[in-house]
Amino acid sequence: MINKILNAVVALLFLAVVGMSVMGTAWVEEPLTFTDTDSSGIVHIGTEIFTTYVVAFEVLALVLLAALIGGIYLAKEDEEEVAA
Repeated sequence: MINKILNAVVALLFLAVVGMSVMGTAWVEEPLTFTDTDSSGIVHIGTEIFTTYVVAFEVLALVLLAALIGGIYLAKEDEEEVAA
């Protein structure tokens, strides 16, 4: 019973952090600035990711890390299943 309550609290905290990140982000669309040496705009995108949107970038990194750890945990074989 305590595990279900703990799981619900963790899920609600995660939802609150994601919600605060979404609400706190300024969703302003600015046109990309192209230069003669960089016609793709990748320099502008990289600068924006690591300056303006660094918090969202870090939250995304943590979400992907949690998904990776969860996938490894789910793929792990239990000793009980192997013995049977």
